[in-house]
Amino acid sequence: MRLLLGAAAFLVAFGTGCATSRQGPRPVSPDPYRIREAPAVQRIPPPEQKTNRAPSGGAAWFPRGGKISPRWTTVVVHHSATPSGSARSFDRFHRDKGWDELGYHFVIGNGSDTPDGMVEVGSRWHKQKHGAHCKTPDNYFNEHGVGVCLVGDFTKSRPTRRQLAALQRLTGFLCEQCGISPNRVVSHQAVTHKTACPGRFLPMSSLRRAAAITTAADLPY
Repeated sequence: MRLLLGAAAFLVAFGTGCATSRQGPRPVSPDPYRIREAPAVQRIPPPEQKTNRAPSGGAAWFPRGGKISPRWTTVVVHHSATPSGSARSFDRFHRDKGWDELGYHFVIGNGSDTPDGMVEVGSRWHKQKHGAHCKTPDNYFNEHGVGVCLVGDFTKSRPTRRQLAALQRLTGFLCEQCGISPNRVVSHQAVTHKTACPGRFLPMSSLRRAAAITTAADLPY
């Protein structure tokens, strides 16, 4: 009887040891600036991902007519320097200054006036029209730069994770579709040296690294 009990205890211990050994190392936490993908067994994205992805992405980022001009050679990233806003409110503000329309090509919301991480496509992008967001003596960055503005003041706080994820996907899309090198994804401040825009809390180096490894398979078509 003791022999049987001893054998049974050995088998239990042996079985437990194998189960533990199969677990392997714990998965590394994902980079907050990389796109998060739902596990393969989870067919329906969680509600927060639906809010982030449903309004924009992929085909919605192509201009009407589907043809992107060969004029674009760089992406210029901005912040609004305001706690809230949207493409509509910035369009109104720019028109009040005497401009013809919204100066940016894209606006990424922070959950104030539009959903957090939502990418709004401006009328300039649909027309493939020059921007009005980064003035230089030769106006190069308005003529050839895609203007992307994130709502918020990043001299004081960080963008939301959804904003950063949306910015990564959008810049990856623009680099892929326009043939723009990730090194040509720049900040407003880096171009003019006359502004703090988009603020020290927006990680431009991380954004460029992410754009370099983003492929068509990562984009939300």
